[in-house]
Amino acid sequence: MRFTKPLARRGRSGDEALQAAVLNLFPITNGAYKRTSRQRFGAFDREVLSILERRFPSDARLSVHDVAVSDGRTACDFYRVLSAHFGGLDFLASDLCLRVTRLSFPEARLSVVVDENDVPLQLVRPPFVLNLARTESWLYPVNHLLRSFWRARAMSVLDAARAGDEALVRDHILLLCSEARKYLDSCANFQIKNYDIFSPPVDRYHVVRAMNVLNPSYFSPAQLTHAIANLRDALHEGGVLVLGSNGEAGSTVHGGAYQRRDNQLVEIWSCGCGPPFAAMLSRDRRPSADQSHLADIIVR
Repeated sequence: MRFTKPLARRGRSGDEALQAAVLNLFPITNGAYKRTSRQRFGAFDREVLSILERRFPSDARLSVHDVAVSDGRTACDFYRVLSAHFGGLDFLASDLCLRVTRLSFPEARLSVVVDENDVPLQLVRPPFVLNLARTESWLYPVNHLLRSFWRARAMSVLDAARAGDEALVRDHILLLCSEARKYLDSCANFQIKNYDIFSPPVDRYHVVRAMNVLNPSYFSPAQLTHAIANLRDALHEGGVLVLGSNGEAGSTVHGGAYQRRDNQLVEIWSCGCGPPFAAMLSRDRRPSADQSHLADIIVR
């Protein structure tokens, strides 16, 4: 068994640039991409800090859960901002996929990349990398042809992995930036774990943050309602949910902050045009008979 630490010998700037380039092409099992960059939410983070300063004493034990953090670099930014003010900070960063494994037979050029649940994500046969996590447009017929051509060999790799074939080469790749790894090693109040926003929370926090994940382009209205209800339930009464989305680093963040009051999230601050799902808050139709409408959860 081999563990791969990508880019470990490169300098800091080369390390981050190449990691970002890899993540730009990397989809996880829900079809979302892990694109990210350092200082992506710089001004937004500072505004959030000012909101939290007015609600929590600096010597308070402040528990924070930052969800869907990709490789952790924006979580590291947020951690630095908060730890400079809150001496009792406990910070948890999480993501659906933190490690992948490249499976291949010895000397074979074809490999399959799977996530921690052995769900296939990519089919790799240099120079081709084929996305298995989402259906590609038929505007790329060569990709569909290659996927069909290599399907049998890919299945044999997956079957060997499930059978525990010791001849199979397994390269484990930790999808964490170097700064997140450093904090994990040196900061007892910084943790990173797996978490799916569609799973019920197991703990409660004073602050929960979800950036660049709750987008209508990724999820249906019913799924967004489900995820936001889970994030609400992860908050202590009076806790703050921070939501937002933007493009490149330093661009305008469209988001806001919401305080939990009973089973509702009451808007206490808005930035830009509000979170990407803001248009859904005025809809009258419920997404399904057994789910609360998003407007019943978030009050503006």
